[in-house]
Amino acid sequence: MKYYAIKTPQFEKIVTNWDECLGLIKGVKGVLYKSFKSLEEAQNWLKGVSEEADTSLHVYVDGSFSPDFPYSGWGLVVVENDQELYRLGGVTPFPAMSRNIDGELFAALKALEWLNEHQKVGTICHDYEGIARFAKGEWKAKSTVALEYIKKVRPILGENKFKKVDAHTGHQWNDLVDQIAKDAIIKAKSEPLLSEKKGEKDGQIQLEF
Repeated sequence: MKYYAIKTPQFEKIVTNWDECLGLIKGVKGVLYKSFKSLEEAQNWLKGVSEEADTSLHVYVDGSFSPDFPYSGWGLVVVENDQELYRLGGVTPFPAMSRNIDGELFAALKALEWLNEHQKVGTICHDYEGIARFAKGEWKAKSTVALEYIKKVRPILGENKFKKVDAHTGHQWNDLVDQIAKDAIIKAKSEPLLSEKKGEKDGQIQLEF
């Protein structure tokens, strides 16, 4: 038996019959669907969890946005065997166009860069679904920040995996990285005008990670 997982902007569903699946996806704009051998794999795919095996090394990432500040905050925490190895945070190199999503994507890029620099393979743990979907080609990017993210992460994706985690549920590492992203904005607010340091010239913003 096959399981067909279907995700549209309006609903998510798992069916076991191709004709039923076809009836639900035909002509639907923005639909995603995939077949699986088990119900668990189909459920995981809908949650944005990679159907591949997890790793012992996890990098938690998150983004933050404050209406009174133009840049998005981001943070990451590297965890192995439930022990923190490394943490990093900051603000995006250009004013946020998609609020906290800019920070989410930038944090994921920095996480992959860290893994590659240290020649490690790990699992990127995220609460924004687009981090995995854009990287794996399951979502088509339209925004400038998403297009830039895809351009940078595809060449360094390697064997690294993704795992979706629910936000604000009391998870130790997810809560920590959320705070790192928020603290980055607080710190940046007290620093000199960011536009002077981010390469904005003659009113032109440098839209590059």
